[in-house]
Amino acid sequence: MLLIVHEDQRSEYSDIFRQMYELRARQFKDRRGWRVDVTNGLERDRFDDLNPLYICVVSPDRKKLMASLRLLPTTGPHMLSDVFPEVMGGAPIVRDPLILESSRFCVDTQMAKSFGPEGLNHVTRELLLGLFATAHDRGMKQIISVFDVYMERILARSGCIFDRVGPVQRYDNLRTVGGLFQVGPEVIEALRRPEQRTAA
Repeated sequence: MLLIVHEDQRSEYSDIFRQMYELRARQFKDRRGWRVDVTNGLERDRFDDLNPLYICVVSPDRKKLMASLRLLPTTGPHMLSDVFPEVMGGAPIVRDPLILESSRFCVDTQMAKSFGPEGLNHVTRELLLGLFATAHDRGMKQIISVFDVYMERILARSGCIFDRVGPVQRYDNLRTVGGLFQVGPEVIEALRRPEQRTAA
């Protein structure tokens, strides 16, 4: 199930937040070798202090985190403007009240696979569905994000509609791109379609 929370709700969902920061440390520091700060096994950065919105996939009892991502408005500080400006390829940095930035996309693969052979695909699609449905409900038109080319293929196969915003850049030995995603009913329907086939 989806859980949508702000950073200022951390005391209410303290265990979920702890699991999220631990998952980020494992995914980004341990597995991918990113240059991120990890303290006591938790990965947080300065953007977490800006009261972002988090989309989480959790167990039905809300005790186990399976996946999460972070959303920030592009009108203020965000990763594309402050950390990865080269991804824009010289184009102006995105500053638009109708465009959100998505970052820190991660899935606990072991937890997801425990739900069966399609568990990982299901959890990934549920997280993406939560992302686009939340943006659509808030009147957003687009989402911008920075990701590696491996993730780019996953997003394309999932039915996401996006364009690269600049050339491929290399960060921490990963080929990295920026993508501008369209938000709309057709994307949400594409993400729901596998669930409809399963239910049938």
